Amino acid sequence: MSKQINFGERYRKQPYINRVSFLVLVLFFINIVCFSFLPTPALADTASTPLRIAGATRYATAIQISQATWSSANSVVLTRGDDFPDALAGAVLAKSSQVNGPLLITDSKQLLPEVLAEIQRLHAQQVYILGGTGAISAAVENSLTQNNLTVHRITGQDRYETAANIALAAVANSSQAFLASGNSFADALSVSSYAAAHGVPLLLTDSGTIPSVTLQALQKLGVHSLTLIGGEGVISPAVQSQLAGLGFAVDRLAGADRYLTNIAVLNKLNYSTSTVYAATGEDFPDALSGAILAAKGNNPIMLVPPADINSTTLAYLNARRSDGSVFTLFGGWGVINFGIEDIIRTGSVHPRISLQYMQAYGASALSVYLNQLSLLPAKATDSVDYLSPNLFSLDNLATGQTVPSGSITGTWNLSDTSYSQLVTAAHAKGLKLLPLIGSDWSTEGKATLDLTLTQDAPRAALVRQLVSMVQTTGVDGVVIDFECMSAPTGPYLTKFMQALYAELHAQNKLVIEAVPSRTASADWYTQYNYHDLAQYVDYLNIMTYDYSTSNPGAIAPISWMKNVLSFTKSQGLDMSKVLLGIPYYGRDWTKTGDTTYTSQSVGLANATNTATSNHAVIQRDTSNGDTAGIPYYTYTDNALAQHTVYYDDLASWDSKLALLDTYGLGGIGSWSLYWVSSDTAPSLNSLLKEHLRLP
Repeated sequence: MSKQINFGERYRKQPYINRVSFLVLVLFFINIVCFSFLPTPALADTASTPLRIAGATRYATAIQISQATWSSANSVVLTRGDDFPDALAGAVLAKSSQVNGPLLITDSKQLLPEVLAEIQRLHAQQVYILGGTGAISAAVENSLTQNNLTVHRITGQDRYETAANIALAAVANSSQAFLASGNSFADALSVSSYAAAHGVPLLLTDSGTIPSVTLQALQKLGVHSLTLIGGEGVISPAVQSQLAGLGFAVDRLAGADRYLTNIAVLNKLNYSTSTVYAATGEDFPDALSGAILAAKGNNPIMLVPPADINSTTLAYLNARRSDGSVFTLFGGWGVINFGIEDIIRTGSVHPRISLQYMQAYGASALSVYLNQLSLLPAKATDSVDYLSPNLFSLDNLATGQTVPSGSITGTWNLSDTSYSQLVTAAHAKGLKLLPLIGSDWSTEGKATLDLTLTQDAPRAALVRQLVSMVQTTGVDGVVIDFECMSAPTGPYLTKFMQALYAELHAQNKLVIEAVPSRTASADWYTQYNYHDLAQYVDYLNIMTYDYSTSNPGAIAPISWMKNVLSFTKSQGLDMSKVLLGIPYYGRDWTKTGDTTYTSQSVGLANATNTATSNHAVIQRDTSNGDTAGIPYYTYTDNALAQHTVYYDDLASWDSKLALLDTYGLGGIGSWSLYWVSSDTAPSLNSLLKEHLRLP
């Protein structure tokens, strides 16, 4: 039925506390790259506050917002997705008691199948179409009625009458109203969630004169006070004078542009800011559909530009961050890019990425991860952006098997709630969670990875497995850390990353790859073509540590890190996509012969405590061009074994972090929070903020 309404160590294996001294010698002979891990993964359902609600298109984003808001709804509002005039007042109608459902958008000429599917998921019975057949065609209406939906069309002779009729359909009476320009969308969107939350009608006006249909609607609604949204360039003083002359009490919320007007609205109106939503100010659909979700909590929608957030908006952001607000973004990377997202989350106009790896193993993995998360400051985004727990590993070949499955395994079952708890905990701090995906650090693991990447079917299966895992768990992307492979496999790694990147980027997910350090084009890491791999990742994390492995020495001497970064730059990379590897661990070497050692990894707190308990004198090694020096000491234990300990402290980390400026890097990837203690965390977090959150 149709009804028309017209109202007028990073050791990625078992903690790898111990690493035998012959390892590096073996690696040189067999020409493989094996600084990897044996992860203990987890999978489960996830139910957390999303950091971004987005689909591949504006239509898909509106559906995602609907799914994030409604499990069912008797009615929905439907408007066109390619133009705004008939839609601007729709949020108030959607939130009204008459509809109380989502606002969806469709193609003007046809009902999109995915939109119909969402209406059916909601078990809706009624659809309110906004605008005449020029906006939403008769074909769309017919498709709805053929699917047993009752259709109400709200229209008018023009956008002003349509908005007036929408207001009359949504609100029986109101002493106040908002008035925005009918010639642009941004100002109406700034106030739409508040108007919807409070049932305040939103009407439109021309720039120079108020339309008679708008005046008639104001009178029918019983409005006494009006708030104009936007400056005098969009609603002229003549309109304000005309309204005042008619007896309306009139005020105005405005700024020098749409973004400053938006902040004026957000600062003036009485929102709940526990959650702040963000949408692009350059187009209308995401903010319009998102207004209903925001209205449910009386939350604001902040409009953001494609670049260069102004100081007033930044001040609002930082005030909300100080209040503990959670930020959720509407729309994909095409409308709010990662640069703007990082500014929103960090409050810094020049943020650098902080990727912090996490390690945990066995039955207590969740509690260990959560403990590592607790080491972050109250405003976690002051020093961290992404967390990467060691969760998944490529399945090894079974005995006699020659074709790998291309599947991944973890220690948690798909039905386990541990994973959802971890995702929720990360998102609650405004952080993205990207599981680390590795392969077994063994001869079998190397063979499996080689065969998986070089064969088309297993490689494609692995891509599918990872995409499915991301969808199932609700994580924000992946970190790929395949380090144990033969040299000829390198091009197939690039091919794999190309396919994975295409799949995950279409879902607005991040892809990061961790790669071993190279210092020359002919060295033993030729598997990793930095230039080619960088085309298929959001960030390339170069693991500039583990310099000394078989004999005592610095884990990451500055001179060597500079050599790695200079080589990286020579390969033609965009250095803003490069993350610098930072080690949080050191090594305690025990002498086992005249020239042989075994080693155990240690964190800063453990290293300094050991020095104190053994009365060791801490010195600083400046032999590798590091003026700050790397701390080290020697001691003899109770069994009379001789030890040499090298580690990093705040001074050496500070000198490493200074390389971000020298090479224009995109940020850091630190291995790992496993080695950080509650004693060292505050100073480390402060240091990270200093280097990563520039003014």
